[in-house]
Amino acid sequence: MKAHVFLPALLLGRWAEVPPPLQDAPAHLVIYRQREFNGSAYAIRINGQKLGVLLPNRYLQLDLPPGRVKVESVRDYFSEKQTVQLEAQPGRTYYFKAVEDIDFLTRTLLLAPVSEAQGQRELQGIKPAPASRSAR
Repeated sequence: MKAHVFLPALLLGRWAEVPPPLQDAPAHLVIYRQREFNGSAYAIRINGQKLGVLLPNRYLQLDLPPGRVKVESVRDYFSEKQTVQLEAQPGRTYYFKAVEDIDFLTRTLLLAPVSEAQGQRELQGIKPAPASRSAR
């Protein structure tokens, strides 16, 4: 009788577990900008490939290949390129807040990692950027 009670509990416990993400599953990246006065558009590149343009009050959501990923924001000759390295884990979602820094002669779109809770909270009311693509 004890074996009959133990076996269903063992099976139910196994079904309740969440399987680990597959090693080839993509990671996810969300880069967002809140409202900014007179903000400029910046190209977002992943591993050197342009995957979208980020404007104020917009976000990009991208799939990333697992492993080391280089995220860049680029505008033009008068802007400084901002580069962030990321070790993307399969199935994880990463949030980056982008803020434009304007100096006397240059502009830079700063990229800062934020927690998932902060990212989801600050995404409220922000619209998706057009033409997001996958980096895979």
